[in-house]
Amino acid sequence: MSGFAAHTDGIRSYAASAGSMSEQVAQAGGMNVAESLATLGPVFGLIGADFLAAFGAVLGTHVASIGGLAAVLAGTADNAVAIAGAYDTAEEANAANLRAVGAGLGARA
Repeated sequence: MSGFAAHTDGIRSYAASAGSMSEQVAQAGGMNVAESLATLGPVFGLIGADFLAAFGAVLGTHVASIGGLAAVLAGTADNAVAIAGAYDTAEEANAANLRAVGAGLGARA
């Protein structure tokens, strides 16, 4: 594999951004559907009850989807941190192996 480089600081920076996005999305979707519908009830009255029921179902699905998106972003952030750590660990292990081989070659000279 030639030309591959993992910039772990950049990966960690992305993780921080994804974590921040997750928090912002969760905050945006953190509404109380029942409370919102209760507020709208007097506005629509008895005639709008069917509409409010349908709207409540759609709004509930929407809020659940936003929560799912926030969870995906949080998982992406967690995975990016883990990947950066794995790359760093592998790089350190490979460097240690090369140093050991180099030391062995130097001893033979």
